Amino acid sequence: MKGIKRAFSIFAFGCIMMQAAAQSDSCRLRISLLTCSPGSELYSVFGHSALRIVDSTVGTDIVYNFGTFNFGDPDFYSKFVMGRLMYYVDQETYSSFKAEYEYDRRGITEQVLSFSCAEKKSIQEKLYINVREENKYYKYDFLNDNCTTRLRDIIFGGGNQQAYRALFATKTNSSYRDYLHVYLDRANMPWTKLGIDLLIGLDGEGRMNSNEAMYLPDYLMKGLSAADWRGGKMVLAESILLPDLQPKMNNNPFFQTPLFFFLVLFVFYMVIGNMKSVRFEKINRILDVFLFAITGILGFILLFMCVGTDHMSFRHNVNLIWAMPLNVVAVFFLGDKNARFKKYFLYYSILTLFVIPLIFILPEAINPALYPLIILLSYRSWIIGRNDKKTLKQSV
Repeated sequence: MKGIKRAFSIFAFGCIMMQAAAQSDSCRLRISLLTCSPGSELYSVFGHSALRIVDSTVGTDIVYNFGTFNFGDPDFYSKFVMGRLMYYVDQETYSSFKAEYEYDRRGITEQVLSFSCAEKKSIQEKLYINVREENKYYKYDFLNDNCTTRLRDIIFGGGNQQAYRALFATKTNSSYRDYLHVYLDRANMPWTKLGIDLLIGLDGEGRMNSNEAMYLPDYLMKGLSAADWRGGKMVLAESILLPDLQPKMNNNPFFQTPLFFFLVLFVFYMVIGNMKSVRFEKINRILDVFLFAITGILGFILLFMCVGTDHMSFRHNVNLIWAMPLNVVAVFFLGDKNARFKKYFLYYSILTLFVIPLIFILPEAINPALYPLIILLSYRSWIIGRNDKKTLKQSV
């Protein structure tokens, strides 16, 4: 009888061990986030994120990348400008992915993530579904739906929902624009920074929550390192797969910055504008045509990007207060003898004055390099409007 019991115990123990081994075999998955350091080009200056899945059962090592687009599309540029360029998720071997970044001398940091077997399989299944032709494409949004936010939602959405919800409740002290400035300043791109500041509307303002803050690769990596996951850490291990060998950028001299350019423009206009002679009045007229035509054209571009494209982050642009599209029309009345048509400039001068207090309310909304230009626009408009007002009184 004892022998039968002993045999049964051995058999039961063997079954348990086989079941445990089977579970282990079926879950030989390692999921990790790959964070790639910024490059020197604009498209790479904010870094990149990808998800790596190693399946030791079948010997695969695959990287899933949500930042792929078809540069060969004949309508690439028009779709890009209109905000209708479709990005897609792609998969490639880790060796191929690594070789590309090694060639570009960019770093890769790997974070192995703490998931249960069921969560790993769920994430793997989601990625299998995502790479199908009918599912792989999505409309890219720079701030809210990009290669990093897609991975953020897969990682946090596939596991501890309590930890995921906590991200929305925690506020940071930074805005979307603040984070962009960190990278553009580091890359020494003051003119690019100015261009992006001109385009991004009020959606780039306001304090982000912790979930929103992870729209850039480095901040997703930091968010994972700090995340609590079932009473422990979400990151099991972190290692540098490739060192960042990108050369450090030196700061541009001040005379190459937008602020210097607009300061010189301001001083030049003020000097010429106070010259009292017929010759300088003609030069003033030419300069005013240039000033208001350029800002009017800029206003039309910003207005088009606001209402004529699918770029959600370009909506509600306060720069349209001073970059007035009507300036393009107003330049045709600069030489008009009828002062009633030129009162526009007096009203425009008053309107641009409201931008100055707005600078203190929303300090990030308007790039500081534009302050001299805005003051110049207000001053020149006031001069034109005041002179026209005198002319109007004389003609009555």
